[in-house]
Parts: sequence; structure tokens; C-alpha cells
Amino acid sequence: MSDPGPPAAVASVAQPSRVSGGFIAVYVLAYLGLYVAVMTPLLASLAIRLQQIDPSGKEAALGLVIGVGTLVNILMGPVIGLLSDNTTARLGRRRPWMLAGMPILVAGAVLTAVLASVPGVLLGYVVVQVGLSCMMTPLMAVMPDQVPEGQRGKVGGLLGFTAQIAGVGGFQLAGALGGSPLPLFLVPALIACAAVLVLVVVMRDRPLPEAERRPLDLRGLVRDLTFDPRRHRDFAWTWLGRFLVQFSLMFLSTYQLYFLTDHLGYKLTEVTGLLALTGGVGLVMTSVGAVVSGYLSDRLRRRKLFIYLAAACFAAGFVIVAFAGSFVSVLVGSQFILFGAGVFGAVDLAVVNDVLPNRESEAGKYMSLAGIASALPQSAAPVVAPLVLAIGGGGNYLLLFLVAAGVALAGGWTVRQIRGVR
Repeated sequence: MSDPGPPAAVASVAQPSRVSGGFIAVYVLAYLGLYVAVMTPLLASLAIRLQQIDPSGKEAALGLVIGVGTLVNILMGPVIGLLSDNTTARLGRRRPWMLAGMPILVAGAVLTAVLASVPGVLLGYVVVQVGLSCMMTPLMAVMPDQVPEGQRGKVGGLLGFTAQIAGVGGFQLAGALGGSPLPLFLVPALIACAAVLVLVVVMRDRPLPEAERRPLDLRGLVRDLTFDPRRHRDFAWTWLGRFLVQFSLMFLSTYQLYFLTDHLGYKLTEVTGLLALTGGVGLVMTSVGAVVSGYLSDRLRRRKLFIYLAAACFAAGFVIVAFAGSFVSVLVGSQFILFGAGVFGAVDLAVVNDVLPNRESEAGKYMSLAGIASALPQSAAPVVAPLVLAIGGGGNYLLLFLVAAGVALAGGWTVRQIRGVR
């Protein structure tokens, strides 16, 4: 790989003006609401629904549904990002796509709930992912569009723990709604639509002048959905590190419900409450990690130190969970992981924005490519995890979480290769 140039070349790009506290609050609310629709099915609703439909094949079915659904999200994201970069609508570049995704998301939620078969759940979840792509991809592009470098650590810190808050809320929703399929999927979707709609109403979104619109053809589309890692070296290493860390986290988040029921012997009726407790306690850890690390990384103008810290917390937490013999040990290990997730989520998002190529004209494209690094593990991990679990006769959660610890450490190491940030 070759370095694309000194950091000063990036710094010459015009920076957006500082954003207000009100804008930040609405932006964080939109992220939080959308993550409720992302995390609730991922952590609880799909596992509950597939256990109702296919108790004996639930693990494989869960991996299939999440894997295929996420693959659709991965394929859709860069396309939506590229199209939003070139949208000349009077509403702006980002808002039309957010609005278009809302009815698709709701329709997918209904299908997932009412179709009582594994193929039916898969179909519904694929539609859900299309709707989420239409909403999430332009939402990610709002940060490089409108947030200047001096505020990215702070905003990234606030955004960094929205997934954890949404996860806790998802478990609480799952527990409150019981096993009723329609509310389990429809309520999170409606929450997401309402939160993003607030941002659509209050956000200023500059329309792209028709003269600046780039013509798109099939060959150009394929070219625009890729990037040269030799030319954009820092972005490539950032992408890889984000992928590895998210891959390790997916081992726990996807299979923690089955880990508690099948490995530690807890009843399904107990697990949603236990996981909500884990997330509730961890919310404090995640919030502290995200807000403090985001603030300090802006003040110190250093990012790498915090990524190293996050990777160490991930590894320690996974080792504790790997040897857990009770829920208490799982709770302790999870707190290390959730604190690390807060630190990583805040600073990693700032790093992505710091090394983003062609920020003014292609922010949607590159943010969607960065989003693939987070989404691809949702597709890959459920495929790899059953293979690891099967080693030694099946149910090998010890090995699964030790592998996760090693992958997280590798993800932290990649930031050492990034030259454009300190």
C-alpha cells in the first residue's frame, strides 16, 4: 500500500460550520431511533420468533436470516450512498432517501411478523434491510456533510453509544411485548420512523445543483462503489479495523441469548430480563466510555490511544465471558465489552470522518463503504460462529469467545497503520 499524501492535503478541504446543540440533539435522537429498529430484531425479536417457528433448527435459521438480510443491506448501502450524493431534489440530497425508507421499513416489519415460516421471516427481514439502508446511509452522510472536524469527537461520542442504548431498549421492548410477533417487529420500526422524521423536518439539506450531478452508467456505477486501498491507505486500514472489531462483537450479540439458555441453562422467560439488566448496567459504562473518550480525543487531538484501550477492554471481557459459569460472570465480562464499545464507537466514527476521501463530493459513498465494515460482520459472523461452535462436538462457546478476543485485538492493532491521525 502507498500513502495517498500528507495529512495537510486532507486538511485543505473546506470544513463545515459549527453545528448547534439543538441540531446535535436531533441528530443523536434520529440515530437512536433508527438503531432501535436495527438492534431489537438482531438481539431479541428474530431469536424469539425463530424459536417459535423452528425450535430444533433455530441456530441455523438465525444465522441464515441475519446473514442474508445483512448481505442485502451491504449491497444496498453503497448504491443508496452514491445515489444520494447525486440527488438533485428540492428536498436535498439526504432527506428524500430517509423518507423513502420509512414505508419500506414498516412493510418489512409487518411481513417478518405475520409470515410464520423461516423463508417468510427471511423475506420480511430482507425488506426491512432495504428500508434501513435507505434511511441509515444518508443519515451517516449527514455527519461529514455538516459536522466540522473540531466537533466530530463530541458528536461521535454521543452517537457511539446509541446502539447500546437501543440494545437495552430492545430487550426492554421484547420483555414488555412478550412473544406477540407483530408488536415485536412493528413497534421498533415505528419508533425509528418517528425519530428520523424529526430530523428530516428540522435539518437543512443543501440540494445538489444540476450542473454538479455526475452521469451514472453501469461501468461507472461499479467503479464508484469501490475504492483503491493503495490510494486511500488510511481509509482502508480504518475499514479493516472497524470490520474486525464488529466481527468480534457479533459473536456475543448474536448468540448471547442461546448462550444463556443452552449453555448456562436459563429459561427463555428469564433471559430477556437478564440481558436487559446487562444492558442497563452497561449503559452507564458505554455512556462514560463514549462521551469521555470522544471529548478527550478532541481536546488531545489523539485517536489511536483510545482505540488501543477499547481493544484491550474487548479482549478482557471476552475472556471473562468465555470461562463464565454463571450469569454474574457474564455480567462482569459484558461490562468490559460495553465500556470498550463506547470508547471504540465514539473514536472510530471520528477517525472515519477524519480520513474520509473526497468529503465534499462523495461523503455518502465513502460513509456507506465504511458502513459495510460494520454491517458485513452481521452477515459473516452468524456463518462462521456455528462452525466454531461445532468444534469438539458442539456448543463450544469457550472457543467462540476466545476467538472473538483475538479478533478484537487484531482490530485494535490496525489503527497503528493509519498515518493521517494521531
